[in-house]
Amino acid sequence: MNDADWERILRASLASEMEPEEKLNQVIIRKLLAHQQLKPRYKRKVSVGLAAVMLMLVLSLSAYAAGQLFSARQVAEQLGDRLLADAFDSKDAILIDQSKDSGGYRFTLHGLVSGENLSEFRQESEDIFPDRTYAVVSIARLDGTPMPRPSEPEYGQDLFFISPLIKGQKPWMVNIATMNGGYSETVMDGVMYRMIECDQVEVFADRGVYLAISSGTSFYSNEAFRFDENTGEVHVREDYSKASLLFDLPLDPAKADRQTAETYLKELLNNSTSTQNTENHEYSGSTGDEAWVRWIEELRAKIRNGEQVGETITDSIKEVTYDASGNITYTYGDLTATISLENLFEEGQTGFTDRRLPISGNGDNYRAMLFHKDENGVITGRIVEIEIE
Repeated sequence: MNDADWERILRASLASEMEPEEKLNQVIIRKLLAHQQLKPRYKRKVSVGLAAVMLMLVLSLSAYAAGQLFSARQVAEQLGDRLLADAFDSKDAILIDQSKDSGGYRFTLHGLVSGENLSEFRQESEDIFPDRTYAVVSIARLDGTPMPRPSEPEYGQDLFFISPLIKGQKPWMVNIATMNGGYSETVMDGVMYRMIECDQVEVFADRGVYLAISSGTSFYSNEAFRFDENTGEVHVREDYSKASLLFDLPLDPAKADRQTAETYLKELLNNSTSTQNTENHEYSGSTGDEAWVRWIEELRAKIRNGEQVGETITDSIKEVTYDASGNITYTYGDLTATISLENLFEEGQTGFTDRRLPISGNGDNYRAMLFHKDENGVITGRIVEIEIE
């Protein structure tokens, strides 16, 4: 095949306004490389037309690659949850891939899935509410600056609140914090991916459910959002200086369950009002949830600094095992964790890690699962009992 043939093929591939598929791009690149390797090693002039077309192809490929994000399934796999990864690939998953820009960030809602026993990591609350909802959101800076990795000191300085909000319910009372929620996150190629989970929201499909996102705080803030008491709708405050936006979740109204929803809300709100006066609580100052997160962050800081955080259960110290995918598995009693190695330690990192910190318990006594890697690469897990003063 001569240069004229290659030029014709390249021009044909660039004639359409549509981006070439990744598979086609890779085939062309391999062909080009093979073609170059077979040519004699002597200098020759390349026609300006062919050089321009080749440059256009390279630029097109670069722009295409830069715009690619990992899927919800891939994020779940990266976080070491293969069961959930399969759930995101099932017919019950809702793939969205919608992006919105706000406060200097681009937020992409990749998808969500709801159901029972979807994750390898079981929560205690599932004994009461077995159905859970999982959603994956990516966060990228609009100026192209990479989001900090967990090993970098800047990590955690950008605070985000990502939570479902139910239309008709006061958002400071019903959100991820009160719905037995939590999240895991990782940073890949400069983009942060957060996977949130909470009690499932499909039972509210007939009412409407938002996914609210704001920056500058880890909690619902009335500075970022406004709740309309008359309509039950939540609105973004345009005068908020940081990120603030809402996604309408495309839930199937046929999956709504009014009776289950009312029973759930009744129990949730009763529990909330029994522990704090949430009727007048707007998550704008020091709150119980905020104190909890602050305690967790202080715990992480102590671990990073090599400080003792509690009393280690001696017989819990054991070397981890590995599954077929290379994820580590640690078990002690009824506590089990399977975690991707990449999500525990940075390359070359030794000592204790605070990147994943599974904690269980209630009241004033908690148990934390800590992982340690020595200079020989041996990873051990242990259980530490912690008392909250």
